[in-house]
Amino acid sequence: MAQQQYVEPEAIYADDFRGSGWITFAGVMLLVVATLNIIDGIAAISKSKFFVANAQYVVSDLKTWGWIILAIGVLQMLVGFGIWSGNPLARWTGVVIVSVNMIAQLMFIPAAPFWSLAVFTIDLLVLYGLVAYGGRPRFG
Repeated sequence: MAQQQYVEPEAIYADDFRGSGWITFAGVMLLVVATLNIIDGIAAISKSKFFVANAQYVVSDLKTWGWIILAIGVLQMLVGFGIWSGNPLARWTGVVIVSVNMIAQLMFIPAAPFWSLAVFTIDLLVLYGLVAYGGRPRFG
């Protein structure tokens, strides 16, 4: 007769560290936000009718903000792939670029208010994942 042995649930996933789901979430959502920013930037550069008409910006105009959002989106795409590869430099670069995007989205509110706030919220969650769990050792 075989004897059953109790195995702790943590022992089954010993190579998985606490918070790895947040890092994966941050990497995936960073790529999603990057894609949205690239599309949003291209639409703003082409002065698409998608945006609020006659919006007043604190700095410059819609076309300038389109280029800024496009550049941030490209950087976010690179950082997202770096986070997936486990690069520690990508984590800190991600913290900086997500913070910059949060500020840019707040400045972009006159163009698309609800859209900018939605992207800002996603950035906030990505920032939490990178700061709270990004520095934990992967093995141990």
